[in-house]
Amino acid sequence: MPVLPRPARAGSVRVAAWQRQRLGDADRRRIMEAARRLERRSHQPGLHGGALRRTGILVLWTLLYRGPSRHGVCDPSLGQLAEWAGCARSTVQLALRRIEAAGIMGHVRRGLVVAGRWCQWTSAYLFAAPAQWAVSDTETRSAEVSAVKKKAMEKGREGEGSALPAAERATLAAKWGLLEGSAG
Repeated sequence: MPVLPRPARAGSVRVAAWQRQRLGDADRRRIMEAARRLERRSHQPGLHGGALRRTGILVLWTLLYRGPSRHGVCDPSLGQLAEWAGCARSTVQLALRRIEAAGIMGHVRRGLVVAGRWCQWTSAYLFAAPAQWAVSDTETRSAEVSAVKKKAMEKGREGEGSALPAAERATLAAKWGLLEGSAG
């Protein structure tokens, strides 16, 4: 059995090869451009931001450009990310959740066993190529389809254009007590 060299510092943990990811400048730019496109595409009028919001874009940039070490490991602590991004830790946590929900990156919880207890040490962040991100349903629709869907939704609010036939809708309304004079 080969003898493994000791870690560089006492208490340090080896990073598995699959937790390393070397990203070049072109890869970083590609990920950031795709994230900005996703943010613009998912923004809806009257709402604050899109799928990632401003802090999500900021935290993603921080992870991409300041997070990775020279060995290809991206594992800054939440406190370090918050300091680099100029946000609160809780804001960074929410932004990381939004980034992960979009499929842009994933994280691996890493910890140490101290006195028989597992303690969270840090998380390793791994980025997905933009082609692997969660696909939005708006990418496959044209503007015309969106306009048709909006009209259908407006009709649905008025009670017209429902997927249910009128007789079935009336039966359900009577059953639920939505018609005047009916006591289901």
